Amino acid sequence: MFKQKLLYLVVGLSLLMSNALSNHSIDFEHGKWSFKKINNKTCSIFQVPTSEKGDYTNRGAVLFYVFKEGAAEYVRVDAGYPYDSQKYVKVTIDSNNYQFFGEDDSAWSMADDTVIIKALKAGKKMTVVGYSKRGTETTDTYTLIGFTSAYNSLQQDC
Repeated sequence: MFKQKLLYLVVGLSLLMSNALSNHSIDFEHGKWSFKKINNKTCSIFQVPTSEKGDYTNRGAVLFYVFKEGAAEYVRVDAGYPYDSQKYVKVTIDSNNYQFFGEDDSAWSMADDTVIIKALKAGKKMTVVGYSKRGTETTDTYTLIGFTSAYNSLQQDC
């Protein structure tokens, strides 16, 4: 009886491990920041806001990303709504302001992304102020604690 239970346990664990290994995505947590490896050339670190403010009734997923694809790195914000393309998105890292441009529901840095990444590594807090096509202003707040650790994983594991 014991050998039969042991056999079931070994077979069950083997199936779980093979299922886990067949998933090519690797995730790590770094404080509020998460690391996701899609394949050997594409990875990202991201965070959902610690707070969201605005007079809206329906909003999709809100995330701040740093993507690495090969040697290139990109900074991006997903607002959960279509941005007003006539207004800039304001990203404040501690006391430094940066302009992003909105395209559909994503915003991209107007500065060199390495400048933004350097500020993220040195910063403690970030806010993102954006405007929807309907004119709704939103303010999303992020913590930068854990960003450097997540960014280091992006460099080492991707």
